[in-house]
Amino acid sequence: MSKSLRTSLLFLVTLLVALAAPAAANALTVDIDNQSGLLGNEVFVNVSGEAETFDVPGFENNVPVALSSIDNGQITINKLVSGRIYISYQQGVLMSVPFNSATRFDWAELTVIPSSSDVANLTAVDQFGIGMRLETFTSGGSKLEELGTANSDRIFTALGQIPGGAAATVKDPAGDVLRVLSPLHSTYPNLTQYVQSLAGQTITLSTAFFGAPFTTSSYSGSFAADGSVTLTGATNPPGAAPATLSFPGSQLMSDIYTGGNTPNNMSGAIYRDILAGFSTGMWGGKYGYNALGFCSNPVTTGQGSWCPGGFNKPAFGDARAKLETYATCEQYAAVINQYSDSYGNPYSDAAKKTTVSINQPATGGSVAKLVLTVLPDQGNAAPVNSGNPNCGAASSLPPKAKFEVKLKAFKKAVVKNNRARVGTIICSGSCGQIQTQVRAGKKFLGKGYQRSQTKKVALLVNLKPGQKFLKARKKVKTQLKVVIVHGGKRYIRQGKTLLLKR
Repeated sequence: MSKSLRTSLLFLVTLLVALAAPAAANALTVDIDNQSGLLGNEVFVNVSGEAETFDVPGFENNVPVALSSIDNGQITINKLVSGRIYISYQQGVLMSVPFNSATRFDWAELTVIPSSSDVANLTAVDQFGIGMRLETFTSGGSKLEELGTANSDRIFTALGQIPGGAAATVKDPAGDVLRVLSPLHSTYPNLTQYVQSLAGQTITLSTAFFGAPFTTSSYSGSFAADGSVTLTGATNPPGAAPATLSFPGSQLMSDIYTGGNTPNNMSGAIYRDILAGFSTGMWGGKYGYNALGFCSNPVTTGQGSWCPGGFNKPAFGDARAKLETYATCEQYAAVINQYSDSYGNPYSDAAKKTTVSINQPATGGSVAKLVLTVLPDQGNAAPVNSGNPNCGAASSLPPKAKFEVKLKAFKKAVVKNNRARVGTIICSGSCGQIQTQVRAGKKFLGKGYQRSQTKKVALLVNLKPGQKFLKARKKVKTQLKVVIVHGGKRYIRQGKTLLLKR
């Protein structure tokens, strides 16, 4: 066989194999659905992850791009470990963006190996900045799972009402909220009274450490007046933690917010369970003082007892028998739990579902597409599962203020290049979607379409449809009809203006 024939056959075989093999069989499609009210060139996307495994065609790791530059807002992910998809307004941000940044941003987290363990989630552990929703779909378009948040303004308002929330709110020079920082990055009142209220009370923990080897433990102890606690007990197999564990009250009160001093060992797991019980309001509430009562499915075998899925009973206000004169949970996390399916602190997945599976068909799953929706600041969005924040946290929000709209139609409007400014709309909040129609009697002259997050918007109309009608007249009396779509409702305002040809 000649060399040229062998080369041709090899090329043909390679081509056939390439055609037969589906391209990017394990790729996850991520759609960015921009409902923010901003234009595509005002919304930026940054896909970031471990540099060694980053495989996102068309994207550089940790390099933001305008959403308008992404074809159909669609991202193909072959591999992304410990990944984040940042959404920001007006300009892009990097993973290292500081939390005092003047740019508004937030992010979703995901891992695509691909593996059956692949998941995506929203997070407010560091801050809350932009309302979002995650939905997963099969290749046939059937919805599988969903997580989401309320609209940003609703969450900003609720967080601003809790102790420490106002000081944790970061605003731009115009006074608009950019984000509310969590206790990891701002100062909130410690749960001192809650911890000290357990003075003399004995708690019992049955903690498992899912390491090698799998280890269980049983410890109990009483709190001192200053909030310190000393536990005694044993592990199975023996020796995985000291027989006596002591935790100072001052350290414990500080660590509730941060999850600090919890190394990846048996002692760290026991201390984590103490912190989680305080953060979510479980100690001394409806479920008592034995941590096995904090989960709905405790397991007991010859090795011991433990909660296989962590503390999964309803938490925060739902864990309390009654309100106290002091906070009995982490209030920032309680508000996030009420209005979002996000992580509000390192333990908030105990109270509700906070992840969606993105396991793909190639690894035994059915997820073909993940949709990340950027929500508008105002509206009727809500989490899949809400929660009760009333454990000393923010009280129920007052009735939402009525949305007001006022049209100021210009008495005279000059037509130039078939366009004119015909008036101003003034809204009590962000105006949102605005549609303007101009008619002279039954004659349709033109229209305008605008989206705005501001409260005052100049109304611009395109009068090209009425060009011939206007050409024969120096001035025309017209009627304006303005439709504002806000929070799923339509607000109609009407006025009059005199169009003048320049």
